[in-house]
Amino acid sequence: AEFERTLVTPSRLDHYLRGDANALSVEEKKGYGLFKAYRCANCHVGKLLGGQSFEIMGLYADYFKDRGNTQKPDFGRFNVTNKETDRFKLKVPTLRNIALTFPYLHDSSQSDLKQTIVIMAKYQTNKKLSDADAQTLLVFLNALTGEYNGQPLK
Repeated sequence: AEFERTLVTPSRLDHYLRGDANALSVEEKKGYGLFKAYRCANCHVGKLLGGQSFEIMGLYADYFKDRGNTQKPDFGRFNVTNKETDRFKLKVPTLRNIALTFPYLHDSSQSDLKQTIVIMAKYQTNKKLSDADAQTLLVFLNALTGEYNGQPLK
């Protein structure tokens, strides 16, 4: 329990949500608005901004067909439950400290967070992001990097 208490890494978003209007920059606030507008918060919910559910990868387009070479790990929850409705259902990751926790996606196929944002928008929200919106979302996700003992994580 003592070790787990050390894992708390509050971010500037936490300060913002607790009432510090200056904790986020104007661009980070815009990114937070896009995060909600594009419905990213439908899956990336709660204090951890994810980690609480399993969701189908590819709600609006077939990620696995497009990527090719589907393998058993891609089947997600199906590998545990053997329920066809769980095929391609994957754990939604937390977005806490996401800028520091690459590689991205369940298959570790992405090392670029901005490209991962574009991929997730396409397959999970049916949106083709402009470069500006992808960049603004990236700025917001960088604001989720926390601190430990008052020092930013690196």
